[in-house]
Amino acid sequence: MAELHLQPEVRQTLEMLLAPRMLQMLKTLSLSYPDLVAQITKEAEENPVLEVERQDEYVEFIRYLSSDRKLKKQADFSEMPGLENIGNVEKTLEGHLLEQLELEDLEPPYHGLAKQIIENIDDFGFVIDYPRLREKIMAEFSVSRPTVDKALKIVQTLEPEGVGARDVKECLLIQIREYNFENDALQEILTKVVEKHLEDISNKEFAKIAKTLNLPENGIAEIADFIKNNLNPNPGSAFGGQTRHVIPSFSVEQTDKGFKVVNLETQYGPRINLSAHYLKMLDDPKTDAKTRAFLQEKVKIAKNLMEDFHKRSETLDKIVRKIVATQENFLRKGVTWLTPLSQKSLADEFGRHPSTISRTVTEKYIQTPQGMFSLKYLCPRGPKGLTAARTKAMLAEIIEAENKTKPMSDSQITEQMKKQGAKIDRRTVAYYRKEMSIPSLKERKK
Repeated sequence: MAELHLQPEVRQTLEMLLAPRMLQMLKTLSLSYPDLVAQITKEAEENPVLEVERQDEYVEFIRYLSSDRKLKKQADFSEMPGLENIGNVEKTLEGHLLEQLELEDLEPPYHGLAKQIIENIDDFGFVIDYPRLREKIMAEFSVSRPTVDKALKIVQTLEPEGVGARDVKECLLIQIREYNFENDALQEILTKVVEKHLEDISNKEFAKIAKTLNLPENGIAEIADFIKNNLNPNPGSAFGGQTRHVIPSFSVEQTDKGFKVVNLETQYGPRINLSAHYLKMLDDPKTDAKTRAFLQEKVKIAKNLMEDFHKRSETLDKIVRKIVATQENFLRKGVTWLTPLSQKSLADEFGRHPSTISRTVTEKYIQTPQGMFSLKYLCPRGPKGLTAARTKAMLAEIIEAENKTKPMSDSQITEQMKKQGAKIDRRTVAYYRKEMSIPSLKERKK
């Protein structure tokens, strides 16, 4: 393997991007709401300077309301903005993946292939016996090996990151690829470490790796910390083989003045602060040097945590309000009216790196008039100008309105859809029509 001879400035970039503060902030951004509450609880237990000023009552309150329909009818929601339409939603890993698959704008026959692969993912998030599964799919769908492999790659872009891998190494490599690093050299180093030195990392043989990659040993130690703290070798762990409660971070409700967005995390979630008692002790000249040093370190950790939570809330709030403004048609009319909204466009608008946007929307949910959805669901790609759901709805509308004695051919439907903004070809129209069980021209003619 060729050595990676890095210039000093690239090494500095490596150290900066893998700096504990940067990693901690990105990790805090990516937490789901229940994980955020767990993180605050853990930090408060370990840090005497950190006080939980207001405990979380939101999660248990949702479960309490959902346990009995009478309770919800009796509740006074005028004092609880954003909670009226929230229910106790549960998801399985398979259901979560299939829901995301419906958003993918796939050419035929990849949707069906990807669905088959998802149905063969175990509770840990790994594909079960992929060589055997691939042969089975090839025979059933009459497709080539590269076609099935491409469908697997599509599945591997879904959340949770690392899902659909064939082994732990591939699982970690998927997460590195999806992390959206700004620095190509850093991504190359992380990739090579996981590909060639995963066992060495596990055994903490940093000097050996450093020599091979021509990197400082402390740089390898930072890479090892990054892998340990930011990559998940068990992507299905959040579901644990069971259904998982989904707790939204935001709620949006329609009012006479438009749509109102409520940040449920800041409205009902835990609130943290620095302990006045320990701050007073820190300022007291009678406090001994050892205690003072201990308290100074704990205050620094607590302030960093509070800063990360503030940035998380601020970033989330901006992105959600942009999503709501973009998806007004969806909020009024339903999922077929989702507007394409790429994470890259959000990154460009807010001057953030794509990895920051990716961390922010991952595993976050919003309650809407149309139901509860993940933020990622409301940021669909639309390379054909429209989302797949809207394209299918448009196809159904055109066929519903056609002259029944002289129905349209797939080519004529394609031209009609192009006039309405869909960048689509005849082959895809035919595929969608069959998928939606819409008969052919001859069968529709009366």
